[in-house]
Amino acid sequence: MVPAIATDNRRHARRFPAHHPAQIMLGPDAMIACTVRDISTGGARIALKPQMDLPETFELFIAAHDLQVRRARVCWREGAFAGIAFSSDEADAVINVEAPRTLTFEDCLDQAAMPAHLAAKPARKSLKLYQTSI
Repeated sequence: MVPAIATDNRRHARRFPAHHPAQIMLGPDAMIACTVRDISTGGARIALKPQMDLPETFELFIAAHDLQVRRARVCWREGAFAGIAFSSDEADAVINVEAPRTLTFEDCLDQAAMPAHLAAKPARKSLKLYQTSI
């Protein structure tokens, strides 16, 4: 049997296997959970439910060693997988945010996506976003 090596591989960077939880941001109140299955400097392959529709471009929040936010566009979609390319525009470059130590990934995303007028309510003021060490 012939190895499954694509002859039309247009990737410029080496891919690395991964299993990082991620969220596709559709708006301030809408996200799609997915998993980054492999990643390179230029893009990634993500796994998500096949019935989920994806916009052409979106922001992808990746929880790895730190929280990465990448602007991405869909290159291909096949069943439960999609290939995405990260934006090469400097305005959309990587934003590394140190993940809070006391909050879960979902809590961090909820607070990051919280509109300012809701975050200013007294009930939200008591939340500790970052654990500081002296």
